[in-house]
Amino acid sequence: MPIAFSRPPRRLRAAMLATCAVALAAAGCAGHGSSPAGSSSGGLSGSRFTLMLQSTANANKVVEVHAVNELKKQGVDASVKWNDSSPNIAITQLKTGDIDAYSEAVTGGVSAVEAGVQLKDFALAQPRQDYVFLSKDIAGLADLRGKKIGVQDTTGVNYAQALLLVQKAGLTPKDVSIIAVGGQSSRLPALVAGRVDVTMLSHAAQLQLEPKGFKTVMDLTKEAPNLYDDNVFATPGWLAKNEPLAVAFNKALLDSYVWFNDPANTDAVVNEALQIQPAADRAQTAQLFTMLRQANAYPVGTILDPGLLDQQQKLYLQAGALKATAPVTQWADASYARKAKGSGQK
Repeated sequence: MPIAFSRPPRRLRAAMLATCAVALAAAGCAGHGSSPAGSSSGGLSGSRFTLMLQSTANANKVVEVHAVNELKKQGVDASVKWNDSSPNIAITQLKTGDIDAYSEAVTGGVSAVEAGVQLKDFALAQPRQDYVFLSKDIAGLADLRGKKIGVQDTTGVNYAQALLLVQKAGLTPKDVSIIAVGGQSSRLPALVAGRVDVTMLSHAAQLQLEPKGFKTVMDLTKEAPNLYDDNVFATPGWLAKNEPLAVAFNKALLDSYVWFNDPANTDAVVNEALQIQPAADRAQTAQLFTMLRQANAYPVGTILDPGLLDQQQKLYLQAGALKATAPVTQWADASYARKAKGSGQK
């Protein structure tokens, strides 16, 4: 079975977020079921950490899952939950204490602040976006003028990605047609059928289409290295009670980047990925990870950078994915990542 490449929508719904904001406020923003008292003293054994990933159980989430498994080795009751639907489900489960943290795009944090939801971005799960622009008829950026670019919608993250492509070609949005097609499962057949000339897809989709004559026009993983993919959010209350655990998770992520990039671990990474998605094709999975290493998708030592977060929210504002920016300190806290990096990697 090929590696799945469908991904859930990235934008939070403002009305539902407002509902979650009220619920979180009523719960004191701490949530129930947080790690046991005493975890703040530095001992991790017996603490709980449940991370929700915005995806189906997919092999390409191996780095995040490996980080959770590293916490298990330290005695943490650590686990992953999967959500291929709205991020509002994750926010609700933060409120009820069913999870402790969840992964989301930068837009999620800023949108939450807009809606009054108290969340903090405290860790960087996927430092670079797993996206490439593919086309069958366009050989390079010089051929982009007058072409149709398929995006999920014209006020979302995909539109911001399309702006980067257009800018790199030395053009303006008026020089191309940017068309709302839908999610990745809709964009891929639209590209194959010729309804759009170019669109953004994952590296897994790239593996599927390149043998059929499709070309990579731009690799966002390589050429937009300051554009984060998934960050990890928790409530301020949970972070205040579980600082050592938040630092430990950041360190586990840093160690997982090292593990993923080490050539000696090539087979081990594939083996762990197939435990997540047993039906995935082993050879394709190995090929995908080789591509991600070549693109430096998980740069060793990379941690959350508030300056880059601010750059990204401004890009998304320009693209219409956000109504307004918010001070980064309102929705992000890089102190846990800095402490983790200061403690050294394996």
